[in-house]
Amino acid sequence: MAGGGDDAAAAVKKDVEAEVVIVGGGIAGLATALALRRAGVARGPGGVLVLERHAGLRATGAALTIFPNGWFALRALGVAHKLTSRYDAYETSEVTNLESGAKQVFRFAGTKNK
Repeated sequence: MAGGGDDAAAAVKKDVEAEVVIVGGGIAGLATALALRRAGVARGPGGVLVLERHAGLRATGAALTIFPNGWFALRALGVAHKLTSRYDAYETSEVTNLESGAKQVFRFAGTKNK
């Protein structure tokens, strides 16, 4: 663990039993934990343990772009509805050639609703 001093060292030495350990409480770690629980993979003693170095939610962090396949995965996990009313779908992307200045627009096959 970065920082944290003696408390962090004590937490690392603590024995914890878990069937599955996921390192990182970001979107990928939490989605993996949710999918494993729903699939019944980690329902035994200890279940799924998600390790995250920060104690709580932070107001800072990286931006997240969810492409159509990401929306499909979020729908499969049953959580897309919590985002669709707040965020617009990413349906196109524009790429500019820095040498020629030419622009090309790419359209994605799906949207968050289809």
